[in-house]
Amino acid sequence: MKNPQVEEILRLVQRPSRYINGELNSYSADLSADFSICLCFPDVYEVGASNLGLEILYHLINEKKLARCERAYSPDGDLEKLLRERKLALFSLESNCALKSFDIVGFTIQCELVAANIVNMLDLSQIPIFAKDRGDGCPLIVGGGPALTNPEPFCDFFDLFVLGDGEQALPEIIETCKRLKGEPRKKRLKELSKINGVYVPSLYAVEYNEDNTVKSVSPIEPDVKPTIDKSCLQLKDVYFPKKKIVPFVETVHNRLNIEVARGCPGQCRFCQASKYYRPWRQRTLEQLLEFLKDGIDATGYEEVAFSSLSCSDYKHLDKLLIAANELYGDTKLNISLPSLRCSEHSLKVARYINRSKKPTLTFAPEAGTDALRNVIGKYLSEKQIIDTLLSANAMGWKVIKLYFMIGLPTETDEDIAGITELVKKVRKAAKGLNFNATVSPFVPKAQTAFQWFSMAKSEEIARKIDLLNKLLPAVVKAHNHKASVLEAFIAKGDRRLSQAIYKAWQKGARFDQWADKFNENIWNEAIVESGLSLDFYAYRTIKEDEVLPWEHLNFGVSKETLYKDYLKGLSERENGKSNAESGDVKCQNSNEAQSVLPIADFPPLISKSDIFPVSRFLLRFSRLGLVKFISHLEQIEVFRRAARRSGLPIAFTAGFSPQVKCSFGPPVSVGNESLCEYMELYFTQNIDAQTIMDKISAVLPSNFKILSAKRRPLKFPAIDILVNAVEYEIENADINEKEIEEFLSQETIFVEKIKKNKSVIIDVKPLIKTMSVKNAKMKLILRFGEGKNVKPELLLENLLKNKGNYAKIYIIKRANLYIETSSGDIYEP
Repeated sequence: MKNPQVEEILRLVQRPSRYINGELNSYSADLSADFSICLCFPDVYEVGASNLGLEILYHLINEKKLARCERAYSPDGDLEKLLRERKLALFSLESNCALKSFDIVGFTIQCELVAANIVNMLDLSQIPIFAKDRGDGCPLIVGGGPALTNPEPFCDFFDLFVLGDGEQALPEIIETCKRLKGEPRKKRLKELSKINGVYVPSLYAVEYNEDNTVKSVSPIEPDVKPTIDKSCLQLKDVYFPKKKIVPFVETVHNRLNIEVARGCPGQCRFCQASKYYRPWRQRTLEQLLEFLKDGIDATGYEEVAFSSLSCSDYKHLDKLLIAANELYGDTKLNISLPSLRCSEHSLKVARYINRSKKPTLTFAPEAGTDALRNVIGKYLSEKQIIDTLLSANAMGWKVIKLYFMIGLPTETDEDIAGITELVKKVRKAAKGLNFNATVSPFVPKAQTAFQWFSMAKSEEIARKIDLLNKLLPAVVKAHNHKASVLEAFIAKGDRRLSQAIYKAWQKGARFDQWADKFNENIWNEAIVESGLSLDFYAYRTIKEDEVLPWEHLNFGVSKETLYKDYLKGLSERENGKSNAESGDVKCQNSNEAQSVLPIADFPPLISKSDIFPVSRFLLRFSRLGLVKFISHLEQIEVFRRAARRSGLPIAFTAGFSPQVKCSFGPPVSVGNESLCEYMELYFTQNIDAQTIMDKISAVLPSNFKILSAKRRPLKFPAIDILVNAVEYEIENADINEKEIEEFLSQETIFVEKIKKNKSVIIDVKPLIKTMSVKNAKMKLILRFGEGKNVKPELLLENLLKNKGNYAKIYIIKRANLYIETSSGDIYEP
């Protein structure tokens, strides 16, 4: 830990492991580097650590040594409070350096609702929030990500944006900044604007009409390009990291993520991501198998996701899944495909995934009738959907998750009822099939054919959700429709919205993408106080001849082409027959005409040799430094994955979800170091202790160290049952032996504990075996057992309650675990 103040505050937050470095495959900060960049994700670590785009750029910059690249994530409320109270700047994970000390601070913007979090992170970093207020010594603030099909509402906060693929543009930005380091800010920005895909908002002036529409967006100087084209690369030539970071914290997507393709061949008129990432580009089969092997070897993940906006359309998907199963079928690797089309072809490839069980299968029909699916460009007939779902049931799937949108252009109550009819028809034919339905309000987005359309009124969306809940024989989960209205407000906004974002942040807006954090009243007040109208941006249909706020940004499809498609979509309402059925539109799935390869004769996921171990070892290890901030459960995952990476003949549990067969010693408190952590590990072959130590040590994150490995009988009590005493060493103990004698001379020593949110007073005198102090270091041996234990922190508080420094944070290390016999003798396990 580079900053002692940071270590101190991490002891006071609920999940300190969110804010530390040292994860497997992360980089240490080289503070001697001549250029630095911090990549930021404006949400908590658990969400941001799963973002593949940020991780690709992080590894690219560090591996190629383009700069010192570090990471930062949005702090939760407890850390924000401490940073403000102590006037500390937001810091990076790797070096704990303040973000304001970096040359570039970059944000990935995945959705519009992170706007207030971006402002908050800038303020916590002690960086001027508005770009116009930053001097030459401030870092350049760079934005990127799919929400930037319209970056205008964010323009006042950013110095520049990267539109499209960042793998080419960002290295060029770093090289240009290195070359111009020390030059005035304006000169650097002018030079950066020449890079393909780079948009510098300060070089463009916006004029407005009297009716508040945009009159023009034009360069302020003649040599500035009038239109910015997004950056677009050939995917087969694009860098992809061999080693994914393995977080200590459980993330929202706790798996290896491999991008098989970028873009989408589909024609959905509402989809922002497909327009941002277009055109459809695919990686080669050879590349993906190499990424898979490197990734599994480097991480030990139990699951891999082959991801893209449309996995079903990847031309080598069948061969990829067969090869993956042949390579890793005996390692209990689960394979998932996050985005499958609702088609028979998808079911054929789904047979290759998660063969040990039938997980929930997910499809997105989007709308309830053929007519409305025609309107939105989701050319999929009711017959195709029903046939697919019935086939899924016949193949063994019992739960289907369906995604729908409400508030779509031309939608009627009949379309809502169509969702219900669709589900009823399937349930009638498949009695054992259950459904979970998720409905999301349609939000019109820039650069799509529906960018001219208005958002449905909040009240109307609420009415339709209620109607669906009454009619649909399934569990219905609805996204926060009020937050969706705010999303539309920002998605279709112009530069004037920055004032509303700023005021909402001042009023306390944070984490608006989370339903339990979103506060509609804050935003309504901020919008009114900024002199803006929610109706004007979210609820107004844009005219054909209006200048769009984002019209100067080229994502590969002209305004004229999009408008024609918009009109075509509205006209297709009249065609009651699905275009997917009539043949008017080519099938979206480029693989449909291909025959699916026969399923290989895979070995079962669990064999007797896997679940009947022949040997068992007790491993003792230490946790020192940063890893003292990870929890017991997080530590368990670290060692399970290390066992998988080690190449040792590990035994697995039986059942649908086989896990490494192991057990662990009693937990140590978060924030405490330890020299006596224990793991019991089972093997399917006889193996020597030194080999186990060497192989496990080779794949552990730094600050963990294997100290010993001892053979144990297969039938023997587990370590957490055997041990019943623990020794602690406490640094800087401001107490002497006399005070300890007086403390221990009491007949009873009561402390207050919190159990299940209730206060409990217990006598801990019988739990204290020994307590001594020498050279300001206290040694303490405490007994523990079922229902009786006390943390050393509670004893210290009681011991020092009459001293002025009783609230001091002490450095506590668990030195040993013991087995105490009835005679009082103690032994190491």
